[in-house]
Amino acid sequence: MTIAEQLKQEGWLEGWLEGKRESTRRVALSLLKMKMPREAIMQATGLTEDELNRIQPA
Repeated sequence: MTIAEQLKQEGWLEGWLEGKRESTRRVALSLLKMKMPREAIMQATGLTEDELNRIQPA
């Protein structure tokens, strides 16, 4: 595998992982808006308390 191919593959993986994280945050935000218990959201999504605090609607 060439360096360019390796960099392209790493970039693709990084983008895919960021997309997955964004999707998880969107689901968590929806659940927060539905007033689901925070502990249940953390268990279902794998997010931490700090991560939930960062996405909590104002």
